[in-house]
Amino acid sequence: MWTGLFILAVVSGSLLGANPPARTPPRAPRPAPELVRIRFWTAPDHTRLVFDLTGAPPVEPKFRLSGPSTYEVVLPRMKKSLAVTSEFVGDSLVAEIFPSADESGVIVRVGLKQATTPLAFVLAAADGVPDRIVVDVPAPPNALADTVLQQQVSEIKRSKRLIVAIDPGHGGDDTGALGYRRLPEADIVLAIAKKLKAELEQIPGVSAVLTRTGDYFVPLQRRVELARKYQADVMISIHCNASRNHEATGTEVYFLSLTGATDEASRTLAESENAADLIGGISPQAGDDLLGILFDLRQNDTIRRSSELAENLVDALREEDRLKIERGVKQAGFVVLKAPDIPAVLVETAFITNPREAAMLKDGQFQSKVAERLADGVQTYMKTHARSASTN
Repeated sequence: MWTGLFILAVVSGSLLGANPPARTPPRAPRPAPELVRIRFWTAPDHTRLVFDLTGAPPVEPKFRLSGPSTYEVVLPRMKKSLAVTSEFVGDSLVAEIFPSADESGVIVRVGLKQATTPLAFVLAAADGVPDRIVVDVPAPPNALADTVLQQQVSEIKRSKRLIVAIDPGHGGDDTGALGYRRLPEADIVLAIAKKLKAELEQIPGVSAVLTRTGDYFVPLQRRVELARKYQADVMISIHCNASRNHEATGTEVYFLSLTGATDEASRTLAESENAADLIGGISPQAGDDLLGILFDLRQNDTIRRSSELAENLVDALREEDRLKIERGVKQAGFVVLKAPDIPAVLVETAFITNPREAAMLKDGQFQSKVAERLADGVQTYMKTHARSASTN
């Protein structure tokens, strides 16, 4: 009996002393996303504000006018980095930006200088760009300015000058490709575009306009609309090429393809450039508007003239010894080339991701040389079509 009791006691003791099953420790709650940076850009017709976040907002943000001169962005259950403080904008539309935080979340108050209704939206993180809130503050309509512009364009047209629309790619929160040592494409192409405008306006019978004059975002379709608003005779879009292969070099000029890209690399490049609107928060239009303009394109010689302009520019660029022109003329479906009535080309000046070509692109004298060569190509194109007009 005692033996049985002893065995029972030992078994009971071992059971009581056994370790309980291990429990999975509760997961630590995820930290609330933070507002970590405020950025802004001033454009001729709007001011863009961008609020960078460390993650997607856990609750749908609220956007509201809280008074005639105050616009609020309410971010519930979010935090604000201590580095984020008030920002003075001081342009014609926005005075200052006041971020504040409490237990409930973050409120960003935007001081407005004019009666207008901002447009705000959330953009998810993509391609190295963080989650962010974008607020576009539009300028009120200005009928007088539109009238003055139309009078200026009419005067240029009556003088029978060639109007060249120059389109510096990217801009604002769309930096374009980040090249060697993080050289931003948007800055380089704007510098070249401004130099090209100055070169063209030294040519008798030529006027030039820019689709953007500073560091701000312009949607792709808006660039085409601006060229048509200025009644441009030709359009030249300026870009820098980029590749993961840092040894890639060369310069190429594109015109629109109706049936597909010249090669796979051209198709990939066009898709990359056309994605600029996604960075800027512009939704792609349903379907491709290319089919809608095919009839117009076949009615006229826009594509043929675009091809001629591309060849003229490539021939002129060959005169710059530092450029490698073996890539030549190609075709792809770039959105900015889809104006049905304007011969248009896109110039990939050089590879910003190649150390040697990036150093060239950054050099002001090289930028001037590229602008001179492009202006020479435009002049050749203009003379050819002046002769064609005189013989018709």
